[in-house]
Amino acid sequence: MGTHSKLLVEGNDDKHVVTHLMKRYDLGEVINSDGGIKIDVKGGFETLRSSIYNEFNEPGCKILGILADANDSIDGRWKSISDKLGEANCQVPNEIGRFGSIFQGPRDIKVGVWLMPNNQESGELEDFVYKMIPKDDPVLPKAKDFIDSIPQKDRKFSKIKRAYVHAWLATRKKPRPLGTAIDAQDLNADVEIAEFFVSWLKDLFGI
Repeated sequence: MGTHSKLLVEGNDDKHVVTHLMKRYDLGEVINSDGGIKIDVKGGFETLRSSIYNEFNEPGCKILGILADANDSIDGRWKSISDKLGEANCQVPNEIGRFGSIFQGPRDIKVGVWLMPNNQESGELEDFVYKMIPKDDPVLPKAKDFIDSIPQKDRKFSKIKRAYVHAWLATRKKPRPLGTAIDAQDLNADVEIAEFFVSWLKDLFGI
């Protein structure tokens, strides 16, 4: 039986951002190809976390990447994941690395963890994408002003950066989901945070 490499993600938006970002860096051919990286959508953090132990027992597992949102506490999320990895006999660092972490798992399995947006701050995928919006874009301040002007009693959202990102995306010539907005170059894939993330992927998966 052959070996495989897998990246666990919480949701479809994560999968699409990773896929399209790698395409922009000319790495798209390794996604979901024979012998390449399988992106496995788990449908939420708790499902992802609870699957970690069993992932190491899949025949042929050689590299396992974990991509998750830090949400409200980077330290709490790291502890939650590292506890599960410890149960699987991984050599888990005490703290997540600034540029993501890569370390040894059982049976020579290579393991990596990246917490969105940047392994240092609380937040989620949209906080990562927010940093890809061109800094000189004249519409972003207006999109933010619109979101900020919505009275608290009328807000149906709790994640402010998420609201900023989707309000801004709605103003594009052809509004697109997060991933395809990278393809269309509405989002800047050359910003530092994207470069660091792609470097982590390349180091982890040896591409």
